[in-house]
Amino acid sequence: MERREKELAIGSLLHDIGKILYRADDGRRHSVSGYDFLKEQGIDNPAILNQVRYHHSRELSAASLDRADLAYITYWADNVAAGADRRNNDDSDEKGYDRHMPLASIFNILNGNTQSYSYDMQEIYDDGRANNPKASAAGYSEGEYFRILADLRQCVSAVELTGEYINSLLCVLEATESFVPSSTDKSQLSDISLYDHSKITAAVAGCIYAYIKEKGIEDYRRFLFENGNAAYQEKAFLLMSMDISGIQNFIYKVANKNVLKMLRTKSFYLEILLEHVVDELLEECGLSRANLIYSGGGHAYLLLANTKKTLETIRVFKESLNAWFLKRYRTDLYIAFGLAECSANDLMNKPDGSYRELFRRVGESISAEKASRYTAEELIRLNSGTASQYGRECRVCGELDHLVKDPSADPSAEEYLCENCAAFVSMSRDILEKDFVTILSEDAGGACLRLPFGKYMVLEREENVRRRIAEGQTAYVRCYSKNKMFTGYNVATRLWNGDYHQGDDFSDFARAAEGVRRIGVLRADVDNLGQAFVRGFERPDGSQKYVSLSRSATFSRKMSLFFKLHINNILSSRKFSLSPGREDRSGRNVAVIYSGGDDLFLIGAWDEIIGAAVDINESLREFTQGTLTISGGVGIFPEKYPAAALARQTGELEELAKNHEDEAGNKKNSIALFSRESVYNWDDFVNAVVGEKLRMIRRYFDGNEEKGNAAMYRMLRFIRERGDKINLARFAYLLGRMEPDRKAPEEKKQLHREFTEKMYQWIRNEEDCKELITAIYIYVYLNRKSEKEEHHAEADEN
Repeated sequence: MERREKELAIGSLLHDIGKILYRADDGRRHSVSGYDFLKEQGIDNPAILNQVRYHHSRELSAASLDRADLAYITYWADNVAAGADRRNNDDSDEKGYDRHMPLASIFNILNGNTQSYSYDMQEIYDDGRANNPKASAAGYSEGEYFRILADLRQCVSAVELTGEYINSLLCVLEATESFVPSSTDKSQLSDISLYDHSKITAAVAGCIYAYIKEKGIEDYRRFLFENGNAAYQEKAFLLMSMDISGIQNFIYKVANKNVLKMLRTKSFYLEILLEHVVDELLEECGLSRANLIYSGGGHAYLLLANTKKTLETIRVFKESLNAWFLKRYRTDLYIAFGLAECSANDLMNKPDGSYRELFRRVGESISAEKASRYTAEELIRLNSGTASQYGRECRVCGELDHLVKDPSADPSAEEYLCENCAAFVSMSRDILEKDFVTILSEDAGGACLRLPFGKYMVLEREENVRRRIAEGQTAYVRCYSKNKMFTGYNVATRLWNGDYHQGDDFSDFARAAEGVRRIGVLRADVDNLGQAFVRGFERPDGSQKYVSLSRSATFSRKMSLFFKLHINNILSSRKFSLSPGREDRSGRNVAVIYSGGDDLFLIGAWDEIIGAAVDINESLREFTQGTLTISGGVGIFPEKYPAAALARQTGELEELAKNHEDEAGNKKNSIALFSRESVYNWDDFVNAVVGEKLRMIRRYFDGNEEKGNAAMYRMLRFIRERGDKINLARFAYLLGRMEPDRKAPEEKKQLHREFTEKMYQWIRNEEDCKELITAIYIYVYLNRKSEKEEHHAEADEN
């Protein structure tokens, strides 16, 4: 970034910092108090200070500024950002400002919701605790704003306001301002945080600066202040989307050894790869991460300047990137780019429908590129090599060069890994134990992975990163802290990462399972999330006044926080359990393979996976106020089951859940367990399968599990064939034989009568019967003690 670009990024990010002082009982205008606050911190750069002091029309009109002062750009960008986030609240007829107003939830207006929930004032905690919206959140006190101000004072003084620290400044603002409302106008919605507003302001400012620079416009006052409304119509912006293809095939291409390690590392590698690609492109365009609207799950959206320079940068960048992919991974991985030019009015959804149309055009652009991935020259290069020149290949991915002998194989075996697959294994432990990802311009050896554009990634501890920065090592490019607040020279971001784990391999999970020694797999994603992004803020009457860039950005960030950070906290405790008394035990025996955007893949002890699925669903419901649902599949497998097969089969279960419709006509919002016969709405599974039928079975067979398992299998056979009158009679006979003798206590006789009555009732109803079969399977799985017992029980069933 050039000097003016850096000054603009810093000033636009800090332009509203005075709002914190104003709400902490500083009676002056926030532009004045913010200006003085920065001067007190030792900031004396007029280009930065003017953007804070003069970002409102009244001050600009009276100021004697150079006509090319950056304050005009921040003023205009602030208006665009405000136009994208400030909307009148139809439920309020109040006027004026309330400096104690809490931040309202973005989910109040998602998918037709009409609630009025708000947030308590909090920071974003490293441990993943969620700040869920509440129906009666307290107003923010002056003391809370003083606390934020103290944190800001400490952080701003520790962050050098230079180009290399801009992304660190973003991290500071996210940590401190994520639950501070941008506007406290009582007539408007207050659902956009000060952080999100400042970030969008900086993104717009960076783009319009590049646009007017290429146009040769030197009179900013005339173009942006005197004729600012006309500038809103200029196609000054590019909305760009990136989409990685081939993710699942890439992740699941693993050997039978070190399966968990490779799955975990490959998933993490792809996440870093996308962040690295984003940062490389933003640097080429002279922009900061303020211009990253969203990244996760192999997708990213960026706001860029619509200039010839940007378009040429993207063309060269894309060619270089996919040439690297072809060389390193052949056709396994590919990144498609989608572009659509737009105006500030489009970002503010003026007229209605403009914003949705913008995303439609980006989507069409992505689809067109995916349909014709490679040029003729690339295809020729792809098919020019022959395997005959190589004697060996990687036993995992089939790569023919860059091979090393597999260190985990028998010394006498001729087994080889490519350098990437070898690094995927050796880096697995580092991912769990080290909190920083460092990008280098040279190969560091050991557990080091290649990235595009001649870069490498390693995982390190904080002291190693600090030493690199302090020594000014030339190989150091940037770093990412993992879920940990950290600022410094070229620290790109605090990277939220779902990295919860207990257990090192599948056998650990199988041993930790209750009952049958099996692993469980959960694959899930949010229902209709793409539609929610594009149309979720439209009102039931068709109004689109809440649709805008600011709400999309806020919504995206909330979803990333849930699946990349809060997931760790959800898994570190138990709320739901198949077995009474296990709810309060610490930490689930599961591991996150990937969790980002709206996508989730967990492996663990089979019973813990089911419990985790229920907890995640309940947490998402609370986090989003019931405006979003999730559907998932749970598969149960032997511990040595091939990774690609368990992923594929669980994915098929997930699709069954996605296509499920319950008796009330409600679609999706479901869990599929084990097979296509066991697909349920979440509430039906929790309340009817577990809460009613499994609970009844437990009560009846408690203390006599061995007899219970054998009886359960016989009951299963009769229930499945209940249409046959003979089997129905056998079922009745079986229940009769289970009746206690005359000398048994009355409560035991009463329990048998209740059990028998329930069984007859349930087998007469199709849905109850299906739920009963699932409950029986769960009971049997929970009470199997050995492989030998499994074989006997399966023989009984047959």
